[in-house]
Amino acid sequence: MSEAYIIDACRTPRGIGKQGKGSLAHLHPQHLGSTVLKALQERNGFDTADVDDVVWGTSSQVMEQSGDIGRMSAL
Repeated sequence: MSEAYIIDACRTPRGIGKQGKGSLAHLHPQHLGSTVLKALQERNGFDTADVDDVVWGTSSQVMEQSGDIGRMSAL
């Protein structure tokens, strides 16, 4: 079994409001997620080619978030 490393954790801001009307409504979930992953990479200085897997949690799965948002953000 390969070794696993947890380097850091980060979260996106959470906009409050009705669907399509909140402060983050103009952002696609995948773009918001990729912003978080880029920030983690910049903060820790690792090579993204060394990342084999991304573990992602979603507090409210609505529309685009209900898919594999971690995978889509990493791509």
